[in-house]
Amino acid sequence: INIPLVYTQVVTLAVYTYFVACLFGRQFLLPTQYKVVDNSYVPVGDFPDISRWTDTKIAGTTNIIGYDDKMADFYVPVFTILQYLFYMGWLKVAETLLNPFGEDDDDFDTYYLIDRNLQVSYIMSDEAGLPIEPENDPFGFSNAPELKHTTLSAKFMDDEKPHMPTDGLNLTDEQTN
Repeated sequence: INIPLVYTQVVTLAVYTYFVACLFGRQFLLPTQYKVVDNSYVPVGDFPDISRWTDTKIAGTTNIIGYDDKMADFYVPVFTILQYLFYMGWLKVAETLLNPFGEDDDDFDTYYLIDRNLQVSYIMSDEAGLPIEPENDPFGFSNAPELKHTTLSAKFMDDEKPHMPTDGLNLTDEQTN
């Protein structure tokens, strides 16, 4: 099954964008403190320091974004880290499943394997039920040729050939035709 390249790019972009948004959206927030002066908000003090965040609150100030700055919310984002690991892992597995045997020169050519299996299945289904034409025996009525042995393999040969169940079986002319 060929998946268009656009789909894989969209999924990859969506996963990366999601985690960039998580990186910014799940941070600890120390908003600037404002004081109302002449019906307008005026920033008061320096940017809050994380090391002494409880001491940086100035009396009579507020933050205009509505963030509860009385509560410390800096922590290790365990679930965000787990989400990142799972989503990136699933993304890499999905990328691998597009071509599980790889794209290198020494890898299996999966396109050839799939095409060949598809061709064979079509031939099998097209020729189902047709009479089968017998093929000629390439060795005629002689035995198959003996394989040659190397010098090393000849040392390990047994002197006796194994006894096969069909050895010495004589067929009549009727049985061979």
